Amino acid sequence: MKRPSVKVLLSAAVILCILSTAGLIALIVVWQQKLSPFQDYALVVDAGSTHSKIFLYTWPADKSNGLGVTSRVTQIKSCSPGGGAITSITDPTEDNVKRYFNTAMVDCMDSIPSNRKGRALVFLGGTAGLRLFEMKNASYTNALLKSTRLYFDTLGLLFKAPENQVRIISGSEEGLSGWISTNMLLEELYKNNIPSQTYGVTDMGGASTQISFYSPNATNERYDMSLFNTEYDIYSHSYLCYGAEQFRYVYLGRIINKAGGSETIYDPCFQDGFFQNFSYSDIFTLPCVRAQSPPSPELNRTSTFSIIGTGNYSQCFANVQQCLNTSECSFTSCSFDNVYQPKPIEPSLKFIAISAWYSTFNSLAQNVTVSPNKDGNYDFNTTKLSDIKRAIEGICKQPWAVVPNPDKYRPLLCFNSMYHWTLMEYGYGMNDDNMKNFHIIKTVGGSEIGWTLGYMINQTNYLEPEYRPARLLTKGEFGGLLFLCLFFLLVSIIMGIVSIYFCNRHRNYRQT
Repeated sequence: MKRPSVKVLLSAAVILCILSTAGLIALIVVWQQKLSPFQDYALVVDAGSTHSKIFLYTWPADKSNGLGVTSRVTQIKSCSPGGGAITSITDPTEDNVKRYFNTAMVDCMDSIPSNRKGRALVFLGGTAGLRLFEMKNASYTNALLKSTRLYFDTLGLLFKAPENQVRIISGSEEGLSGWISTNMLLEELYKNNIPSQTYGVTDMGGASTQISFYSPNATNERYDMSLFNTEYDIYSHSYLCYGAEQFRYVYLGRIINKAGGSETIYDPCFQDGFFQNFSYSDIFTLPCVRAQSPPSPELNRTSTFSIIGTGNYSQCFANVQQCLNTSECSFTSCSFDNVYQPKPIEPSLKFIAISAWYSTFNSLAQNVTVSPNKDGNYDFNTTKLSDIKRAIEGICKQPWAVVPNPDKYRPLLCFNSMYHWTLMEYGYGMNDDNMKNFHIIKTVGGSEIGWTLGYMINQTNYLEPEYRPARLLTKGEFGGLLFLCLFFLLVSIIMGIVSIYFCNRHRNYRQT
């Protein structure tokens, strides 16, 4: 063999050796890398009585080895449309719905990878505010839902069942969804699966309040749920018109009627020195007020009522308690207004309060000997009801003139606090023993607690699992490529040996 041919052969052998070695290393690195599952996404809009909020959730598209989406769901972000409740849209056209939602919706959608948007679900659940609006103006509500469906259909998301994906949910569905959300985030479902150790949940909204807890002996309003091969018997009731905002109007209707036609009303649940004006229509056109505090005949429909605060704790307590009728009960036990509730609530039952319970107590907490934990939530294991009552009394008696830098919610702190804790004690039957296992919570692990997570979990049956290979290469592909790399490495070694042999032979020939 000529010397130039030997050099070419040796060079080819070196190059082939380097390439096959590099390919072998790359192949092993690729094989060692495991692929995580594809992610699925869902947007859930909570269309509440005072505001709307969009929540973005994600979970493994393979649904966690058959255990369901619930075991590994994560809230990515939340986005809030401006402008108050969805019912602030006076003319419910598609353009106006888009104007209401679009900025917040696009903000949340931007967190969904473009290649996953086609599988991303979108839902809207209207809660008690829309339930009341439907009672007041069904044609407006139907038009609003129809326009919302048309807008959602333009988003490029998975929206194949408009009538179900945009609708008004029932009170029991809201309560049970909140119970599922809370117990999933607190790991009592799936990881624990012991029904008696689940948390009871009470949710305070603007138009309704819900209470749900494990109660296998409940004789009414008991819902049997099967979750992770475990049966849960949950008592759940939703009180329409007993959300903080609507209850406030019912309360105002009562004290205005008691005033016998006077347009100046003294309210013991407003702090001394605070006043607010309400027209007749502000109060007495509301469905909740018309049902529970209908206007007295002597009231002038053109009246404007001046509500003046007196900050009288005892009278405020008496007025609020009178709104919770506990004297009538057609069942073995009741909460109030002749609504069945299992009583007493076992002291060992853990209880969580969410939503407006948190926002109100967060303002009151500085007057109570309880501090938020590292997550910003409140535990009451060393707090008594008397401590909270004392704090409420201090707020109610405080002159409004000395309140520093009040925000728009501060005027209602006395009333809302009084209502929440009167409801808790006299309505639901909680006491100091129950308080040891009571918590007021906003978030768990970065996820806000509300009905939307549990609702989404029940809706994900729309999506079939989507599986992704565990590795980029199958075993067959890996074996075939491994054989080729080793084959070419062996060829390069043989080529190298042959070229070296001829090179040494040529050198020996020249020396002789």
